[in-house]
Amino acid sequence: MDKKKVIKFTVITFAIAWTIQIIASIIARNVEGLAGTYIFQGSMMVVMFAPLIASIIAKTGVKSIGWKPRLKGNVKWLFFAIFMPLLFTALGAAFFFLFRPDLFSLDGSYMLKTVESLGMDPVEYEESLKQSGLSLQMLSLISVVQCVTYAPFINMFLAIGEEAGWRGFLYPELNKKFSRAVTWVIGGAIWAAFHFPAMLIAGYEYGTDYIGAPVLGLIAFTITCITWGMFHEVIYSKTKCIWFAALLHGAINAAATLFQLVINGNKMDEIQKLMVFGPGPHGLISVIPTIVIAVILAVTVLKEGKNKEPETQVS
Repeated sequence: MDKKKVIKFTVITFAIAWTIQIIASIIARNVEGLAGTYIFQGSMMVVMFAPLIASIIAKTGVKSIGWKPRLKGNVKWLFFAIFMPLLFTALGAAFFFLFRPDLFSLDGSYMLKTVESLGMDPVEYEESLKQSGLSLQMLSLISVVQCVTYAPFINMFLAIGEEAGWRGFLYPELNKKFSRAVTWVIGGAIWAAFHFPAMLIAGYEYGTDYIGAPVLGLIAFTITCITWGMFHEVIYSKTKCIWFAALLHGAINAAATLFQLVINGNKMDEIQKLMVFGPGPHGLISVIPTIVIAVILAVTVLKEGKNKEPETQVS
């Protein structure tokens, strides 16, 4: 492992990402309504390219990480990347609602509460949907269809900025010194810390008024990133193409907010307190099904690695 290059890459990545996040988060906290939301979301999109920029500056060999699409023999991984995030989200939400069934609802009330928090009239919003021939339930169904069709591919072009650095350089480089399992832990922890300023200042992912804030949120997100990072590393190592990891990342981002479609918005205050536990896929309770799947895959992958015979050198 090139320790100096890893440190240089990480420092540059964090310097870019944290600076943008701190500025954007402060602005978002002081600008109400949609304007603040758009500024924050736009800034977070820019932040996603920090690892790629750092890779170029640190000369990590970003050109050789598998930019050419490789569909032959990898179609199963294409479907894995698109559909697994929806499974993570659905199982996680279902597991959380086993403990709190009173927070489950299909009436779209959470969506209306969100609209209201952005300064819009929820009654007018619902009426505009009806005039367009839509209902809150139909809009929810459309959102689900979007997250398994074109949304992952659109998001992929943003996610490539992160994946080129994380899975293209950091994970393979760490694996030169550490075991694969340890690499998953270290890489995932770094990936999580990449988001910390936005979480601490702007309440990214969990808000700011949850149980155990702010420390429990950082722990929950780190566990989630370690778990998700393992899936990204496996799909990249299997396909040798960075676009598959980016597609998985894009699909996760597309599916990550679908839990909002099944929340009882009439219990908004209680939900905000419990957000660190679920029903989002990054909650301490809702991530448990994903961890179980990750452990099964990890055991399989590590076992395959042990069973591989060493390559014979040609003299």
